[in-house]
Amino acid sequence: MIHLKTHPKQSLYQVLSLDVVLGSLAVGIFAVRLLDVNPVPAWWGILPCAVWVVYTLDHLVDGYKRKGASVIYRHRFHFQNRRILIALILFIGSTTFVASILYLDQQILIGGIILGGLVVIYLGLIYLFKSGSKLLQKEFFIALVYVGGIFLAPLVWFGSAPTLEIILVIVILVCLAAAESTMISYFDYEDDKNDKLSSFTIYFGKTYTRKFLTRMLILLAIAIVIAAIFFLKTMLPFLVILLVMDFALLPVILYPEYFVKNHLFRWIGESVFYLPALIIFF
Repeated sequence: MIHLKTHPKQSLYQVLSLDVVLGSLAVGIFAVRLLDVNPVPAWWGILPCAVWVVYTLDHLVDGYKRKGASVIYRHRFHFQNRRILIALILFIGSTTFVASILYLDQQILIGGIILGGLVVIYLGLIYLFKSGSKLLQKEFFIALVYVGGIFLAPLVWFGSAPTLEIILVIVILVCLAAAESTMISYFDYEDDKNDKLSSFTIYFGKTYTRKFLTRMLILLAIAIVIAAIFFLKTMLPFLVILLVMDFALLPVILYPEYFVKNHLFRWIGESVFYLPALIIFF
């Protein structure tokens, strides 16, 4: 029987990573517009399913480390409901894999298998090193896998090496994803510490993490503005969206005492990745 009791500050929508899934579709729209490609219709189903499987596996691994005694509600929920979630992972994962074989190019399939293999290896290492390891911080790995997984198929359909402008946009997006993930670790510091989980903030402390994020987001904003000046005609809509994303994250880390209320930091952090879908209006 599934345990549907929700955390007073976290909805089931967040706990089941459906916010991340929706964000992946928004970034997917951004990717196909950036590269000007026409994806096969099945990709719009394969992408969110693959993202959900990866994130749910990650939460299950974290839940298993504490055997249901996790302070973090999301991990406790996944451990309590592990049977149905594992069944869903097997069903959705296998269905997604079959759909990928049927509808996606061989290059995409091979790239997806390699990416999935890296994720499995990484999650296995996290589970084995129960006390955490400085080399296994999730923030930048998650950002690379998240953006890399979404852009994999569009880049194959693009058919040639991406231009400098496109690479720059993708790199900035990876940096924003890493900043958001690190920001979450800043707010989850106490819970992560109690559950003996590794994170950027655990290893470098809250003071350094806040300074690092502030400087990173300011430098990213400057880089986006400079890039907009040089690539005004071709990349401006994409860079404007990235700048809005940056400015949405910056106040959260500048005024954490306000955004910690009712888990506003989490709502804003994930909602920022809905903004790339605004590219359809340009």
